[in-house]
Amino acid sequence: MVRLRGAWPLSAPGIALFLRFVAVALLSSVGWVMENYGPAGYFALLLASAFLFGVSSGWKVEVSEKGLTLVYGFGILRVNAGEVLEVKNVGELKLGTLWKDLANSLLVPFFFMLLSFVLFGVKGFLVLPFVAYWLVLYWITLAFPVRTLKERMGRLFLLALLLPWALSAPFAASGMEFQWFGLSLFTSLIGFWFVLSWVSMEYVEVLVENGRFLIGCHDAERVIKALGGADGA
Repeated sequence: MVRLRGAWPLSAPGIALFLRFVAVALLSSVGWVMENYGPAGYFALLLASAFLFGVSSGWKVEVSEKGLTLVYGFGILRVNAGEVLEVKNVGELKLGTLWKDLANSLLVPFFFMLLSFVLFGVKGFLVLPFVAYWLVLYWITLAFPVRTLKERMGRLFLLALLLPWALSAPFAASGMEFQWFGLSLFTSLIGFWFVLSWVSMEYVEVLVENGRFLIGCHDAERVIKALGGADGA
């Protein structure tokens, strides 16, 4: 078994996707648990949500004579995908065309958005500008080809860093200054990381015996050669 360096699964099997949805659902109910069970229930649910989120995260890709193995959650969950039939670089496509393969990964920003609301105790109208911010980032990253996003990376970074502050500026002097500042800072940093990771990544689609998987990597050409395929870009 050989680990494919600089590559990790973006697609997820049913169990991993289910665990990620459970993590989001638990995080969404933290406020209710805090009111009914106090700090102990709050922290227990927060830790459980973080654990499930980590377990469902793609970690590494392994290759052996038996085929491809996708590893999630620091080795806790392993999926034997089977023999590799076809490999191709899909970096020229719009990520929106791959949304089914990216469903597990697309929940990452949503999870952190909910986490930010929980950590800063934010509710009511203050959540609206930050929800709008994430909708904008989702739309940009999914609606344009990866190559176009790479060519405009500098502008995207500025947008990710500054847009939360601009959208939420009306709340800067509304009696919620602490929540506004903390949430704006947290959101801008997470948004910057989201744009950086998605735009700098390269994408390889692998057709195997058990279906189709999307792999994120630093060097698509190297991954394709390691899997014995030809660049189909």
